[in-house]
Amino acid sequence: MYNEIIMGFLFSKKKEKIIAIFDIGSGSVGGALVRIPSDNKNLPVIIKSNRTDIVNRKEVDFNLFLDDMILALGFTSQNLYQSMLGSPDEIFCVLASPWYLSETRMIKMSKETSFVFTKKIVNNLLEKEIEKLNKDFKEKYSEVESSSEVIEHPIVGISLNGYQVEDPLGKRTRSIEMNMIISLSPKICLDKITETISKSFHSIPVSFTSFMVASYISVRDKYMNHDSYLILDIGGEVTDIGIVYKGVLKESLSFPYGRKTLYRNISKTLNIELRDAVEIFSLYNKNTLSDKEKVRLLPVLESIKSSWNKSFQECINTLPRTLTLPNVMFLTIDADIKDWFVKIINSEDYIQSMVLNKKFTIVTLDGPEFLNMCNVKDGPCDPFLMIEAISASRRLELYE
Repeated sequence: MYNEIIMGFLFSKKKEKIIAIFDIGSGSVGGALVRIPSDNKNLPVIIKSNRTDIVNRKEVDFNLFLDDMILALGFTSQNLYQSMLGSPDEIFCVLASPWYLSETRMIKMSKETSFVFTKKIVNNLLEKEIEKLNKDFKEKYSEVESSSEVIEHPIVGISLNGYQVEDPLGKRTRSIEMNMIISLSPKICLDKITETISKSFHSIPVSFTSFMVASYISVRDKYMNHDSYLILDIGGEVTDIGIVYKGVLKESLSFPYGRKTLYRNISKTLNIELRDAVEIFSLYNKNTLSDKEKVRLLPVLESIKSSWNKSFQECINTLPRTLTLPNVMFLTIDADIKDWFVKIINSEDYIQSMVLNKKFTIVTLDGPEFLNMCNVKDGPCDPFLMIEAISASRRLELYE
């Protein structure tokens, strides 16, 4: 839920809109034009979509990486513009790691006597927390040249007197607990993204959110029978982990390991070009790789598996010991590495041992499962763009 939900549902009749969505990841940049219906009975429709890969380099340099992402964004934006399907009313940019940093915060307030929960109290608490986080960010990332900007601060859960409440406004309480996610991004990154998109779409408002929050909203609304689960996004350079407990996104974690890391390691260890690493891994997945090549590749894959598992374990170990991991995981991942990583997660004893009943279930989000929440008129069922279209639609419902 976005923090605007606390304002209630007193909004005017919604008009049909066309919005543009840009899925800005670490492996590729996707784009879509989405028709948002005038009433909640109809579904958002992706009427045009495309995706551009970000150049995969043998060495990671953030400045080059940013330039490569902006180049891919430019191609994606221009492709949408050339479809001649009309100018969007709004533009939503959804950032994946490493283009943003996110922290979950628990904001608490209590008094000896009861008081009324109001918007003014919420705004004051939010203002103080954002000011504190900006200060913490500057101290923690003092080496980062660019200043940071808050791109979102949704409240994902509110408890009054220790009980979670859906509609807290106007209620009396002695204590407040608000779960909030605050996401920040380097200003240089946001400025370059906005400037690049404006070359195709002029004078259209651009807003930013994180893929973790978009995933949380879409998974929450799709799988309502689950109230506790993991959200795992294995991107090009980074793996993101979200912990949802009793419907609230409690933690957001990440570590630097992804699809491009896998191919880079294969390329470096076998001393081959990146394109050849992609081809060899593809043949291995199809079980058509020669025995001779398998002998070379298998030790490399075993090393990659160990490195990813170690990073995952170290990341999870930073969580409070009192937090039990849910036994359901919703996974977003590129199709070419999906099967291999699913096998890794299913076969890793450490992961299985962390959850209740020692039984772990993985649900891969491939796109078609969201067709009852988002229609696709043109292009494939891109799970990332569908998740983001659903999230944007929910966000617009709250704004209007």
